[in-house]
Amino acid sequence: MKPVTAGRFGRGAIYIAGLVCGGLALAGLADFDPQTWELDIHPFNVKEALLTGVTTIGNALAALAVIRGWGGKK
Repeated sequence: MKPVTAGRFGRGAIYIAGLVCGGLALAGLADFDPQTWELDIHPFNVKEALLTGVTTIGNALAALAVIRGWGGKK
């Protein structure tokens, strides 16, 4: 594994920011223009968004636990 340098870290941060912006646009929470990197976030209910996110992550972890056999009898 290569060491993380400032250049690699910066480039990775830009890619992750683009991924987040694209994800918000795909979810319908924002309008993202990749040419200008302009992100217009629509108004949304923070409490509802957090509850939905936590529920989704919880269900994904529960499904992973069932698939991997976590918590079963040994």
